[in-house]
Amino acid sequence: MNKLLRFFSYHQPRRIRVIENTLRSRRTVATLFWARQYGILEWLGADRTMNRQEYDQLINQLVADKLLTVDDQSQASLTEEGAKVLKNEEVSSYIPSFYDWYWLANTQRVMQRLFLAIQVVSEFAHHQRKYVPLAIPYSEMVAVKQWFRQNYHHHLIKSLYTDLHRFGTALASEDPRMTTDLFNVLIGYQQSGWTINQAAQNLKIKNDDIQYLRHDEMLAVSAYARNFRGPLQQLLLPLINESPLNRSAQVTFDLYTQGVSIGLIAQERRLKENTIKEHLLEAAILIPDKLDWDTLLPESKRDKLSQCYKGEPTTWQFDEQIASFYEYRLYQILQGITNEK
Repeated sequence: MNKLLRFFSYHQPRRIRVIENTLRSRRTVATLFWARQYGILEWLGADRTMNRQEYDQLINQLVADKLLTVDDQSQASLTEEGAKVLKNEEVSSYIPSFYDWYWLANTQRVMQRLFLAIQVVSEFAHHQRKYVPLAIPYSEMVAVKQWFRQNYHHHLIKSLYTDLHRFGTALASEDPRMTTDLFNVLIGYQQSGWTINQAAQNLKIKNDDIQYLRHDEMLAVSAYARNFRGPLQQLLLPLINESPLNRSAQVTFDLYTQGVSIGLIAQERRLKENTIKEHLLEAAILIPDKLDWDTLLPESKRDKLSQCYKGEPTTWQFDEQIASFYEYRLYQILQGITNEK
């Protein structure tokens, strides 16, 4: 099955660029909003390495196979045949375990740093100095080098083994395939690691799902490193986010929850009011339960909007005569959350 099929619906037209931006973690408020409406927000960043050309080829193939139709507004829907294929193949598709932690880390960077660290310690354990290190960005290589220098004289080999063993045991209890893949894809002394084809064959998972499996593994190791002290935490903690919000939005959110008005926040932070509103929209999408909705969107305003906007929020059309776009979007988000419940 084409790996994008699962992100489309027979009943709901979906914007193809939203799905692309979600998988690649291109975090605009619009992407986050529509991803939540489509029920795919937890897939944010699940395939960062995919480029536009590859994505468009996959979409075109679905259309050529008559599994997907795309309208003149770049919205796509499953055909009847596409819905049948999806239903038949859902049983064998990989179902993630840790995608609720989608916001926790850039898993591509976590993987690069983790894999190089394992390689360095493995070669060190066998007194091997002549080897070709993984080719990763220079900044990640520097981070691993600093981590190694700070820890190699503190029984690093034993402590890292203990850390990995504890993590692997916990991971196996969730899904043994993740543990099997992770410890076979690692590169080290006389160990080249599984290719995607080898992993798919041994784990009985489709090739297209291996990317999603490994994203899941990196979210799992990030969650582990966030909560347990040890060499993995020292290595990965700088990459782990404290909140689903980006840093600037978090600052705005903290000030707003302290009762500071949008205008004063903008003035204090030397930002445009529209930027502050974008931050609050991001918070409404990602952490709605932590917001005071009566303050954010007063009941009187909600009552007015409810008279004009009814039914499925994704079908509404913005009318500037009724409310500002900020209020309109807030109400869309709120109604979407209500419908989820």
